[in-house]
Amino acid sequence: ITLAISLSWGCTILKVKAQGLGNSPYSSLGMGELYNDSFSSNTGLGQAGVSTSNGFQINNLNPALWVRNKYTTFDFGLIGQYKDMTSGNKNQRNAGGNLAYVALSFPVATRWSMGVSLKPYSFVDYQNAATKIIPGTPYNAAYLVSGSGGLNKVSFTNAFQVGKYLSLGLESSFLFGSVKRSNEATALLPASDGSNYLVGLNDRTTFKDFTFKAGAAVRVPLKKENKLNLNLGGTYSLGNKIGGYQTSSFDLTLNTFPIAEPDTIINDRRGYLTLPSQYQVGMSLEWPYKLTVSADYSHQAWSGYRSFEKSNDGLKDVGRIHLGAEYIPKFTSLRYLDNIRYRIGFSHGKAPYSVDGNDINDTNASLGVALPIGRGLLNSVSVSLVGGQKGASGGGLIRERYARIVIGLTLMEPWFQKQKID
Repeated sequence: ITLAISLSWGCTILKVKAQGLGNSPYSSLGMGELYNDSFSSNTGLGQAGVSTSNGFQINNLNPALWVRNKYTTFDFGLIGQYKDMTSGNKNQRNAGGNLAYVALSFPVATRWSMGVSLKPYSFVDYQNAATKIIPGTPYNAAYLVSGSGGLNKVSFTNAFQVGKYLSLGLESSFLFGSVKRSNEATALLPASDGSNYLVGLNDRTTFKDFTFKAGAAVRVPLKKENKLNLNLGGTYSLGNKIGGYQTSSFDLTLNTFPIAEPDTIINDRRGYLTLPSQYQVGMSLEWPYKLTVSADYSHQAWSGYRSFEKSNDGLKDVGRIHLGAEYIPKFTSLRYLDNIRYRIGFSHGKAPYSVDGNDINDTNASLGVALPIGRGLLNSVSVSLVGGQKGASGGGLIRERYARIVIGLTLMEPWFQKQKID
């Protein structure tokens, strides 16, 4: 499809306030830009790890892996991003940040763990401008297209160990939030007396509903004494309808002063958008407390997406690969440096939209470390750095080069142990 970003009317990229993770022209389509499910630890692995968890931090990619956390675990993360965007001879740089996640996992029984989490799910943040001749007049009109907002996700997870090798999990989530869009309808019209009329059409849609994701993981020892494991894992997110309400209003002002009462065209119209189904599968080889190498594949059926207006927005099914490795020098050592966990990762895939038939590739590489803090080796600070490129600068496309950082804090017992006096 033709992306109405910088393409329509010769759009000029504007300077915008940082919202979400900064200005993102591609967020004008579909649900906007999606945050991935990985916490800081898996971000450093190229968002891989659907088959394995080290048990020191929460692995949010697969609900079945929450059972690997044998102690009460609290994870908190922040995310920041710097982006350089180029379209033809136009360039913009911006930055943004947000809460990445808050999660708590705790064992209920030997083979049963539960958890709750809060994280952003998607964001919409774009502003584009264009100038166009008003038909039948010698005057120009300045058009502004903008969007802001996004969805958040609260999740409740149950994970069970079934038998010796298999674990199962279910994540039940509640999505909520709102998106405001001014779609190709804000025009600054020069009048004959030198005054300026501002015509605006604004849509605000509020969403709230439930979603579900199921997961399974298998750990099979390949060598005696548990020195090498083969891990297999997979998740499936149901495609379902997210209910919401939409309000549209029309405004007309003269030199910023209203010359007519705002007209509510649509008032709390009930509707829904249809989320696409998604699955992720992966495998890994694990030398416990030493080295883990993971490879995952994820697939999203965006052809099944429908907006509030029942439009698919021209989205299509896409797949993505994720590769990652984690290394611990010597877990049994008392030296601090021997217990730092080092991570490296790579991820590549296509965006679900295209511009004039051109696919949008998104490729990134990542590095990460987990630094033990406090007494013992259970608590840690994780830092993951991601650098990548989305799109291209030729053929009327937009190239986004981004640098992202995710900082996570993990607290485990004895923080959550009840103190006793002997």
